[in-house]
Parts: sequence; C-alpha cells; structure tokens
Amino acid sequence: MNGPTRNSGLDRDLEIIEAVAAASPVPQRNGDLAQSTKREKSQISRAVSRLIDAGLLTRQDNGVIVGPRIYAIARYTYEAQLVGAARGEMHGLVHRLGETVHLTVLQGLEVVTIHSESPAHGFRALSWMGVTAPAYVTSSGRTLLSGLDDDQIARLFPLNKPIPGAPERCLAKNGADLLRIVQKVRAEGFATVIEEFEPGLVGASVAVRDFTGVIVAALNVAAPKARFEPHLVPAAKEMKKAANRISAALNPTNNKS
Repeated sequence: MNGPTRNSGLDRDLEIIEAVAAASPVPQRNGDLAQSTKREKSQISRAVSRLIDAGLLTRQDNGVIVGPRIYAIARYTYEAQLVGAARGEMHGLVHRLGETVHLTVLQGLEVVTIHSESPAHGFRALSWMGVTAPAYVTSSGRTLLSGLDDDQIARLFPLNKPIPGAPERCLAKNGADLLRIVQKVRAEGFATVIEEFEPGLVGASVAVRDFTGVIVAALNVAAPKARFEPHLVPAAKEMKKAANRISAALNPTNNKS
C-alpha cells in the first residue's frame, strides 16, 4: 500500500530533507532527489535552493547534505529530552549531597551546562547555566572526553604540544597528560578535579550514556574545597547510580506505552 500523498509545500520540503538524510553521508544531486521523491527535477531544484537558503540543506561535492540548522534543531531537541530524563534524578542528588548538581554536554572543545538543580544555599547555580568551560580542565569535560577514543583525543590535543592557556594548577599541561587523565577516568568511571579549574573549587563528574552506551552528557557537582573535598568520591558513586537510571530512561523501549 502506498503511503499518504504529500500535498503541502512543507510536506514536500520535508520529503526532500528526509531523502537527503536517508542517503547520508552521500551527497544527493537534484536528479537523485527527483528519482527518490518521484518529482520533476525543476521542482526539486527550486525546493533545494530554498532549503539551502534556510540552512536546512548545504552544498557538498555537487550535491546536498543535511544542513547545520537541522543539526541545531536535533541538538536542542535531544538536550530537552536529556533534561527531562535527568531533572528528577538531579533533584534527588541535591537532597542527598546537599550541593548543586549540573547536567553538561560537550560542544567542540568546551563543556556547557544545560541544566542545574540547587539546594537552598545554591552554590553559584545560576552563573553556570549556559556557560562554557574548557573540557580539558574540568571534571565534566574530562568525563565527556572519555567517550572519545585515544586517537580522537590526540587529534584534538596533540600529545607533544602544550595546551594553550592551561591554568597553573591544571594537571593536563599537554595532550599526553590529558590522555593519561582521560584513560584513568575511563578505568574508574568518574572524574575529579581539585582546584585545577579554579582555586578553592573541587568537582566530580560521571557519564550519562544513551541506550547504545554512547556518552551523551555528564552529571557534575562542584563546591568549595573546604566543604566538599572529602565527599568527592562518595558523591561520584552516588551520581553514578543516578546516571544509570537516567540512561535507562533514555532508552526508547522504556518509553513505549
């Protein structure tokens, strides 16, 4: 049985985007899209030009691939799903740890906080929302980097080159240092940082994985050293339990009615 006929302009544009996405990473030419959508090549040409102007498609190798705007929409949608899955667990962690808990994701070489839950004293919670920090020097960043393989890390942070701007107390002065730290994070299942990112500040992080096992986010707690340093490892173990439950909630098979 044939599927529903797409008559609206939006439906026809979506059909083109879907055809391009389905062929990814192979760029699609207008002739390819005309064949896959069973439409006239002239219609495809006009629609593709419009979608390129909107950032929904982009040209590559005499064809088109999915554009940056699609990836941005997908990222925001998935981050909203992450926050929805994590909010309750983060609230429970705040109650158990007595400290602000952050949910972070990796953007390039930086980590950004997409959600925070805070106790009454609210240690710097608002100042971290949406703020980026270098991945190499933060516990959450190192946790997120642990999802990459060694070769990827070496390409991002060359092993024999200093990391520009590394703080004085940072233990990752070059790519080789960082790789050793990330390997330790993988082995232990959590990352801790003591005054490397900022004097007087300590932090611990654990990975949040999707249902395929890929690291998609990190749970992080950061607090004054005088108050929290003895609690870093126990906090990491507590966050690990919560991260496992968040990961389970991200499994689409668990969300079917």
